[in-house]
Amino acid sequence: MKKTIIAASVAALVAAPAAFADVKIGGNVIQEFVSDNGSGYNDHGIDSEAAVDLVFSVSEDLGNGMSAFAKIHQLSDDGSGSQGPADQSVGIKGDFGTIVAGRMESFTEGKVSAMAANDASDTLTIETNRGYATARAEGALAYVSPSFNGLTFGVAGFAMNNTGADASTTSTALSVTGIVGLSAGAANNVGSNNVGLSGGSNTITHSVSTGANVTSQTASFDAVDVMVEYANGPLLVRLSHEMTDKETFNSATAQDQDITNFGVNYKIGDVTLAGTYYEVKNGNGTATNDVDGYFVGAKTAIGANTLAASYMSEDSLDADGDKQSGQDDSWMLSVDHALSKRTSLTAAYKSHDDQTAASDLDSFAVGIKHVF
Repeated sequence: MKKTIIAASVAALVAAPAAFADVKIGGNVIQEFVSDNGSGYNDHGIDSEAAVDLVFSVSEDLGNGMSAFAKIHQLSDDGSGSQGPADQSVGIKGDFGTIVAGRMESFTEGKVSAMAANDASDTLTIETNRGYATARAEGALAYVSPSFNGLTFGVAGFAMNNTGADASTTSTALSVTGIVGLSAGAANNVGSNNVGLSGGSNTITHSVSTGANVTSQTASFDAVDVMVEYANGPLLVRLSHEMTDKETFNSATAQDQDITNFGVNYKIGDVTLAGTYYEVKNGNGTATNDVDGYFVGAKTAIGANTLAASYMSEDSLDADGDKQSGQDDSWMLSVDHALSKRTSLTAAYKSHDDQTAASDLDSFAVGIKHVF
């Protein structure tokens, strides 16, 4: 939960408490311990996984039904304790809708793919589209419409920070002696190396050419994302499409990457059913990387416990997010036991069936979480 910094508390620290009257602080601290049945280098015994989110939210009434807002979200989720930026945004909203700019997730990642996050664990997940997710990016400008009888639409563009480099050639000269079959003063060409002899010694010059960076440096949005949402009582449906310009992949043969995501949630009493489906064309700009996958899951509250079960299947991807042959399948069970409204104990089990049998993995996580 978030709590407002009341004027009396701020007055003890600053001279003008009224300026901070609409500041809110929220976040969470999570500590998990994760173990798996990996072997060799991947066998880490018990891993410590910590997650800390600290969110500052600011709002200001502009009058005439308009308001301004800003958000600063710092996070640490790699177990090292180091902090890094998450969302950093500012915007205005009113009867016309919401306009927001800054660093943020796309609709495809933060709204649709996130509908598959129904488990209690912070570390273990079977959210689909993990290989080609845009995640957070700089330079976002987004608009979200007001609701029209439950129907909302949004559009966003991302002007990522692009840098380029001109083509260049680097030459390295080596002086050696005793090359058989060459005589002093002769000039020879061996493969791509220029070989010459002078004064009884041999000089080998090796030249390496680096092509120009073809990443776009033009004044345009590098990715464009659109989403349509329909919310009516227990039903929530979202559909998004995100296109990333081919020039962001720094390859002369790259293609535009297209991601289509669909998600649905439906509540029946204390039970929430969820499903998502995604399709990627030209993943990472590579024409052969056309992949898809789906997720289904359910969770329910029983007293102080929230139980969740989910299943995911998608095309197998390598470490760089490129398509491989075969399918990856995972299923997961988790429980969240509430000690209070803000503090809970969590446990989760995940079984991953990889298209490469040697990469099959079972993982277990337990943790404690406090939300503020």
